[in-house]
Amino acid sequence: MPTLFFDLDGTLLDTSEDIFFSLNSTLKKFKIGEIDFQTTLSYIGNGVKPLIEKVLNQLGRAEELEKVLKDFLSDYRKNITKKTYIYQGNIELIFTLKKLGWEIILLTNKGQHLTSILLSQMGITQIFDLIVCGDTFDVKKPHPKLFEIIKSVFPVKEPKFVLGDGTNDLIFAANIGAHFILAEWGFWSESSEKELKSFPEKKIIRAKTPHDVIAKLKEERIINKQ
Repeated sequence: MPTLFFDLDGTLLDTSEDIFFSLNSTLKKFKIGEIDFQTTLSYIGNGVKPLIEKVLNQLGRAEELEKVLKDFLSDYRKNITKKTYIYQGNIELIFTLKKLGWEIILLTNKGQHLTSILLSQMGITQIFDLIVCGDTFDVKKPHPKLFEIIKSVFPVKEPKFVLGDGTNDLIFAANIGAHFILAEWGFWSESSEKELKSFPEKKIIRAKTPHDVIAKLKEERIINKQ
């Protein structure tokens, strides 16, 4: 039975507005300036610290990383689910696949503390077979070593699929020889399309919505083979 690595930000949940709000609230507090929404989206995916680093580098205030990071984390924890929501169809998708015997691993570069708070407040901590965060091990996606570590602690089944909306998800899928399911409903940008050219066409499944994932898996006869 297959294993699905399920991304968090921009795939399972739309976390963009809460991140954007807390980010600009912190920047305003330190009189640094503002960052626009689309730029914020493009910086999400590697974890909080890289997000703040990119923003401060862009605004010419890189030397203020530590205090800005600390304040952002404090603000974001308080507002982490103010406007965050589960993309419609994701819960149905997860339970449909689990009923068919799939293993569902939540794989995110978000830190474990923030991920735990987020999943707990959304009431979805228990629906995954395994949760791997950006600081669970000494490497994070897309590093290929991450897959070897996960395999050492969890019985990963074949074939493997990665469902995500970012280039880290795509590269991780390439690194571990998995099919890549592109969550077009997420934070995927047109500028990221060029990254797809380096990935085998036959291993890319595009899905416009979570409901579309099931339809595409049936179309590819992946589900019917079980």
